[in-house]
This record gives sequence, C-alpha cells and structure tokens, in this order.
Amino acid sequence: MIRPGLAFVSAFLLIVGLEMSTEAVSLVLGRLRLGFAAVVAGNDFHISPLRFAIGVLALAVGVTVWLLLIWSVRRQREVATVGSSCPQCGNPARRVKRKEWQRLLSVLLGERLARRRCDTCGWSGLSVR
Repeated sequence: MIRPGLAFVSAFLLIVGLEMSTEAVSLVLGRLRLGFAAVVAGNDFHISPLRFAIGVLALAVGVTVWLLLIWSVRRQREVATVGSSCPQCGNPARRVKRKEWQRLLSVLLGERLARRRCDTCGWSGLSVR
C-alpha cells in the first residue's frame, strides 16, 4: 500500500529532478501555454489542434486518476469491519444505501463495500462484504 504523502513527495521529487536536470518542466509548461494561446487565437501551432486537444485530455485524465487513487487510499481507513457485525458491540448491523462517493470508493479499491448501521449502539460505517 502506497502512503499518500509518499506518493506526493515522490512526484514532487520527480518533477524537481526533471526541471533541474533538463528544464523539461519549464519547456512543457511553456508549450502548453503557447498551445492554449494558439487554439484560442486560431493560430497555427507546431502540432495539430486535434493532437493538442487529445494530449491535454489524456494529461487531465491521468492527473484525475492519480488524484482519485490517492483519495481512495485515504478513504480506505474508513472501512471498519469485514462482514455484517458491528465492530463496536458485535451485534448484527443492517445494510443501508451507500452514497455515491462510497460507490466510487468501492470501484477504486476493488472491494465490495457495504454501508452498515448498528441499531443497538448507533455505529454507522463501511464494511467489506
């Protein structure tokens, strides 16, 4: 399991290393700025507008997926138990409807998560089915 802080530190060091050794980050950011300016102004750019748009879309999707994975690792701590018993009192806990973010978390973690509530002690949380 990758710790979220470690993932951010490694990404930061990767970016700093690329910038310090090759000025690649400055070049990429400069080309992105010029590309956006060319698309907005309708001017020619050294790559086609379609290729630029596909590249920016792929970059945005990649960053989004990476951030979702970091988010899911942090949220994984909320999974309190395995099965249908309450982790606080041990009594059976009933299933309740999951929220949308809990459905997304279930997909990202690859686990079958259920939201449960204990009528005895009032506990509410996620469990692995």
